[in-house]
Amino acid sequence: MVFLTVWSNFDSTKQAVLYRRKICFCDGTLNEDMGYLSCFTRLFLTLFNGVTITICLVFTGIGVVMIILPDISVLDHLIGASTVMTKLKDTLTATGLGTEDQYSGLSLSTAFYDVGLMLAASCVFIMIIALFGCCGGCCKLKCALLTYIAVSCFFLVLELIVVIIVYGDEDLVIKSIKELVLLSIASYKGLAGQNIQSLGWNFVMVKYKCCGLNDYKDFLSSNWTRSVTTSGTTYTLKTPIACCDPLPTSGDLTCATTTSEPNTALTGCFDTVWDTSFGNDTFIAFGYCIGFGIQLILIAAAIIVFMEAKKKNRIATEREERKHRRMANNAVVEPLPEKPGISNNPFEDHLPDKPNAHVYM
Repeated sequence: MVFLTVWSNFDSTKQAVLYRRKICFCDGTLNEDMGYLSCFTRLFLTLFNGVTITICLVFTGIGVVMIILPDISVLDHLIGASTVMTKLKDTLTATGLGTEDQYSGLSLSTAFYDVGLMLAASCVFIMIIALFGCCGGCCKLKCALLTYIAVSCFFLVLELIVVIIVYGDEDLVIKSIKELVLLSIASYKGLAGQNIQSLGWNFVMVKYKCCGLNDYKDFLSSNWTRSVTTSGTTYTLKTPIACCDPLPTSGDLTCATTTSEPNTALTGCFDTVWDTSFGNDTFIAFGYCIGFGIQLILIAAAIIVFMEAKKKNRIATEREERKHRRMANNAVVEPLPEKPGISNNPFEDHLPDKPNAHVYM
C-alpha cells in the first residue's frame, strides 16, 4: 500500500509538472496551443491598429489646427494653393481690379472649417476603435475584442451599403451634392471679391480650368459685378474673369465677354473635379477591394484572438479544477489511535498482568 501510494503521488506530481510546463510554454513566444497563426494574428492586429492610431493622431492635429488656427493655412499647403493664389494676385494687379493684398486675411482653410471638424471627429472615433483592437490583440481582452469586432462589422456593412447606393443610383447622389454646392455661388462677388466664397470659386475655376458648377449660367443668379471699367474701357462680363484660360495679363478683359474660347464657360467644375477624383473606375474599384480586404482580415484576426483568449480561460479553469481534485485525492488520512494494553509485537504476551507466581520444580 505504501508503494502504491508513493507511485500515485509521483505520477500525479509528474503530470502536474508536465501540465505546468505546457501552460508556461504556451505563454511564451512560441506557443503550442495558439500556434503560429494565432501568434501572427495577435502581432498583425496590434501593429496595424498601432499604426492606425499614429496616423489618426496626425490627421486629428491637422483638423484641430484647421479649426482653431485657420490663418496658418494648413490646407493651402496641403493642396498646393500657392501657385494658384499667385496667378490670382497677378491677374488682380495686371487688370487693375485690385492689389496683391486683396486676399489678405482670407484663407482657404476658413472655407473648409466643417471639413476640419469632420476630419478631427472621424479620426478620433477611428482612433478609439483602433485602440480597442490594439489592446485586444496585445492583452487578449475579450471585452475589447468583442467591441472591436462588432463595430468593425457594422461599419463594413455600412460602407458596402454606401458604395451600392453611390454607384447604383449615381444621379441621385450627384444631384444632392450639386444642390448643396450651388448655395455657395449665390455669395460670389467676382475676382476682387473679399469673401471666402469668392476666393474658393476663383481658386477652383483657375486650378481646374472650369467655370461654375455646371457652366457659366450658374452665376446668373448671383449678385456679382458684371460691369467693370479698367484702363479706360468698360466691359460687360458674361462670365467671371477666373473662367478665362489663360488669365488676362493686362486690362483687356475681352475673354470674359464671350462664352467661347479662350474661355471655359461651358466646362462645369463639378464634372471636371469628379472625373479627376473618381473618374478612374479601375483604380477606385481596386482601392475599395483593398480597403474591404484589410477590414475583413482585421475582423478575422480579432475573432481568432478572441477564440484563443476564450480557450485560454477554459484551460485555466480546468487547471484549477484539476488542482482541487488532486489535492482532494492526495489528502493525508490520519491513522486510528492504538488501543491501550495492546502491543504491536506478536510475540509479547497479551494477557493482563498477574501477580508474581513461583514455579516449584
